[in-house]
Amino acid sequence: MKEYIRDLNLIDLVSEKHKVLREQVTGRSGDPLNHTETHILAKLELYGRLSISEISRQISISRQGAQKTINVLLDEGYVETVQVEGNSRDKYIVLTSKGTEVCRRMLEIKQGIEQEIAARIGAEQVQLLKQLLTEDWL
Repeated sequence: MKEYIRDLNLIDLVSEKHKVLREQVTGRSGDPLNHTETHILAKLELYGRLSISEISRQISISRQGAQKTINVLLDEGYVETVQVEGNSRDKYIVLTSKGTEVCRRMLEIKQGIEQEIAARIGAEQVQLLKQLLTEDWL
């Protein structure tokens, strides 16, 4: 463990662990996706379909930033656009089979990392941590 970790407050500890976990997931996936791209894919997996404006609000980036990232995901075949019924102007972004497959692989990687953590700190501690993080304290 890095020594500076011992002196961090709760917020910074959670941020540091989050950063390391995200780097591990990205590194193990083998997909050339950055954090914003994987975040968008995860939101689309959760909600099924979202407009660009909804995506920008969901992940707290500008609409222009969301559009730019989505254009990359479109070009790479991870997502596609679908028309909003009765509205020729608006479009939804949805996962393609390639995007769904990436999300499935990332879930498997996350489950593997969770098992590794459980092997180090114990399954009971992992369950407790998950319980604490799902409680309504913010």
